Amino acid sequence: MKNYLLCALLVLIPISCFAQQDPASTLKLAAPIADHMVLQHGKPTSVWGTAKPESAVTVAFAGQTVQATADPTGQWRVTLGPLSINAEAASLTVTAADGSKIAVNDVVVGEVWMCSGQSNMEWSLGQLKDPAIKDANHPLVRIFKTKSKTSATIQSDCKGDWKVCTPETVAGFSAVGYHFGKNLSEKLNVPIGLVDTSWSGKKVEAFTSIEKLKTVKDALPLLLEWQDLADKHDAKSAKAKYAAAMKKWKAKRTKIIAATPKGQKPKLPRKPILRNQPELNSSHPAAIFNQKIAPWTNYAIAGTIWYQGEANRARAVQYESLLTALIEDWRARWDNEFPFYIVQLANYQAATTEPGVPSGWTEIQAIQTKVSQAVPNSGIAIINDIGTEENIHPPNKKDVGHRLALLALKRHYKKDIDPFSSPLYQSHETKGDHILVTLKHVGTGLKSRDGEELKRFEIAGADKKWYWAKAEIVGKDSIHVSSGDVPEPVAVRYAWASNPTGANLVNSAYLPASVFRTDDWPLSTKGELVLSTDQSDLAKRMKEQGFESLINGDEMDAWRNPYDRGQAKVVGNEIHLLANKKFFLVSKEKVSDFTLFADIKLPAGLANSGIMFRCHVEPNKVYGYQAECDGSERRWSAGLYDEGRRGWVWPSKKGRSKVEEFLEYEAESQAFFKKPEVNGALKRNDWNRYKITCIGNKITIELNGVKVTDIEDSTDAEGFIGIQHHGEKGQTYRFRNIYLKRIGE
Repeated sequence: MKNYLLCALLVLIPISCFAQQDPASTLKLAAPIADHMVLQHGKPTSVWGTAKPESAVTVAFAGQTVQATADPTGQWRVTLGPLSINAEAASLTVTAADGSKIAVNDVVVGEVWMCSGQSNMEWSLGQLKDPAIKDANHPLVRIFKTKSKTSATIQSDCKGDWKVCTPETVAGFSAVGYHFGKNLSEKLNVPIGLVDTSWSGKKVEAFTSIEKLKTVKDALPLLLEWQDLADKHDAKSAKAKYAAAMKKWKAKRTKIIAATPKGQKPKLPRKPILRNQPELNSSHPAAIFNQKIAPWTNYAIAGTIWYQGEANRARAVQYESLLTALIEDWRARWDNEFPFYIVQLANYQAATTEPGVPSGWTEIQAIQTKVSQAVPNSGIAIINDIGTEENIHPPNKKDVGHRLALLALKRHYKKDIDPFSSPLYQSHETKGDHILVTLKHVGTGLKSRDGEELKRFEIAGADKKWYWAKAEIVGKDSIHVSSGDVPEPVAVRYAWASNPTGANLVNSAYLPASVFRTDDWPLSTKGELVLSTDQSDLAKRMKEQGFESLINGDEMDAWRNPYDRGQAKVVGNEIHLLANKKFFLVSKEKVSDFTLFADIKLPAGLANSGIMFRCHVEPNKVYGYQAECDGSERRWSAGLYDEGRRGWVWPSKKGRSKVEEFLEYEAESQAFFKKPEVNGALKRNDWNRYKITCIGNKITIELNGVKVTDIEDSTDAEGFIGIQHHGEKGQTYRFRNIYLKRIGE
């Protein structure tokens, strides 16, 4: 065993970590080492700060005296050995070689928990006007709200301070964190330290170190996208634009103030914002980790509660690897396999009335549960019964904290609680015309919350078509699921909707069952690996390069439907096409020479689609050039097809090309499309990016960066842009990031 009374850990930390501190300055402690702090019992924990370079620093606490020598930049750190629980206020002293001393007072030893995530973790008691504020006198509960700031490099200090929990101090603190800590305090009767490192609206990758993200395959496209932004960032130009904007803003502000009648509040323009380097963007990978999380990795904790995922719902499948990476990263940084308890997103948005509706929100919920079961020493709090249709921030944070506390009290503190978790999927068995699903964490047995029939169960056969199902409880922990519409079922889903109104399966403690599925069919967000970049950043970059977006928010002003069939709608900056017969959505304006970017995602199976260009439009008819998106086994994607006229131009093939001269290069073109990089350019069940350039009679088509078509054809010099639904009943064709740059206009 290490002798912590005799050893000290000296860590060399970049000077930027304490950039505000002169190396020759006097003794200073990092922000977490302050009055009213709670130190974690039973584990080694550090005390750190700055002092005169290469001078000795001595720390004394609870009978331990540990010494270290500051490095050449003035950084120092010592490690205290494991401490015993102590609710009596004590002092920790730090003494420099020159005799200067800092006393840290009212220090207690107990349980320290990290409270992190995005807005639903950050949402404060004061914002909710939570009645718990008035009774929040808890001398042994201490709170630390870490100031939100980013950094491009790992830091060892942050900003914030410890406060004793009182009605006056707690209003600005995390409501979920408070209710969780209050539950622990009441059941454990020991000091509780709560550290809030949440940040509203932020993505999981921003809370994870860049070193860890580089090891995650699914994160690499994301890192490359941000690197591209960084490479294009011109700091000098950004500062010049900001200075010019500020000059105009000040002049306009002065003018408005002068013109505003006395006694009235002037309506001032919004102040310009300096566009910083992308690495400092709060959504940038590791930007939050570097400044808000990394400093705390020196400070021992009992565990973490995590409420986040809303900002990653468009990339739900990717979230599995990203959240897993975050947990692994944090545990490695702390050198502690501490418990990590996740809050599954609450029910939100309008209730669905049909089964089988894809939802990134639901997929995030399912992924959160999957991670909690796959990663050791993790758990999940299910709250799909407390959300609201119109508010992404459900006001009931008390139950969230309570359900998280149940997990901690049972699993970490070994309290006798049953059930301590919501019912979770365990297994299933197909038996002829029904499927028997077994759940765990049922307590004395499953039941319907309202005494009515179980609702929100869906069932499907091999055709993957979903129907509402009849569900009946069998024994203590199983559900018999069936439907007359599905005589040979293969899959069941429960509560598979962002707001599964009516879902009523609970355990004996009335904890709601989690969303689950028995199938492993591809989810709608599979392949979503980049921000794109949150649409807004990408739109800015494309605009700077002279492109116009053909998708405008929730509108389709640039498009029209020349058919008496088919449906088109905008869903989350995507155009979704639905039809039972082939149709095209076309642009309202003709274009001649241009470059066009567009992303396509085909439905599952062998569905085909395409992007029309320089095409012609008549009522219920569209014909002309088409960049093929070929989901068949031919794999001719990004080839050139002449819809409604000459058939295949490139590649050509007898019986599929209607012009004899095209057949002159049949062998050449067929061999070209058998090349691995061409044949494999299309990604099945994923987004595919097309780039089409037409200048004069020269046409080039690229698919996911692979140039597939490069020919000359002079049939059409101008026409409309179009996107196709091939007519598969019930299938949705998705398009996004459609940008057009007109050349020579």
